[in-house]
Parts: sequence; C-alpha cells; structure tokens
Amino acid sequence: MPTEIRLTTLLDRQYCQHPNPLVSLKAQLSVLDELARSLGVSKLSQFVDISQLELQEAERLLREEGHVDSPELAGSEPPPLDIEDRVWFPAALGMATLEALSQHIQRGSSQKLDQKSLPAVLDELAFCCTVLAELESEGGQFNLALSD
Repeated sequence: MPTEIRLTTLLDRQYCQHPNPLVSLKAQLSVLDELARSLGVSKLSQFVDISQLELQEAERLLREEGHVDSPELAGSEPPPLDIEDRVWFPAALGMATLEALSQHIQRGSSQKLDQKSLPAVLDELAFCCTVLAELESEGGQFNLALSD
C-alpha cells in the first residue's frame, strides 16, 4: 500500500519534489474529495500521480519473475522517471481546489473531517497553496506524487 504523497512541482523543466510527505492530506483524502465535489472544484485525488508506484510495481514483478538475474538487468539500476513520464497539472487548477478546501475548513463548515487532524490538514493545505502560488502566474505545473 502506498505510504506517501509529496508535492512535486515543475517550472521551465525545473523539477522539485518537496521533502515533507503530506501525511494528513493522504489520511483525509476521501473526505477532502467529497468536500471538493460539494464545493464544485476538482477532487484532490485527481492531482495524484501514480507513475512512481507503477515503476516500483514493474520492478517488483521483474524480480518475482526472476528477470533481475538476467544479464541485461544484472547490476543495473532502474532508470529514474523522466519529467515526461509523470502526470502534470496546472498550478492554477490546483490552487482553486486547495483554496476552496482551506477556506471551507477554516470557516468550520466541515464536520466529516477528523477534528483532531484539522490543524495538520490546514497546515498542509497552506504549504501547498504557498508553493503553488509562486508557480501559478508563471504557468507552473504540479502533482501529488504517490510512492512507497
């Protein structure tokens, strides 16, 4: 089962995966998706990129099938994902969702979210908004990278 979601950004081919996992957003993802739907914005899970998971699963399957012992793969590191191998979304689209969720939660209108995790959820939403705000006017892109 995937363990982390990390904010990943792209501007003019400058790739950055932010080091802090978004633990609370991941834990509350289904509730946040439901809230986003009711607010008329894109679901947060729409921005999740599973490319890294797919690569990890392919590597696992190759090992299970014994292909890692083949001369072609022996001792070789798997290639990293290229920028083009990932799914990207406009920062402006993400900002609409993140801001709507944050404002709604701050008004105290969401009873379905785990109340103990609200401060952490709001902190992670604010972090994402801050990062994406810098990219929004310059046409930057982002995703929420899911990985083990």
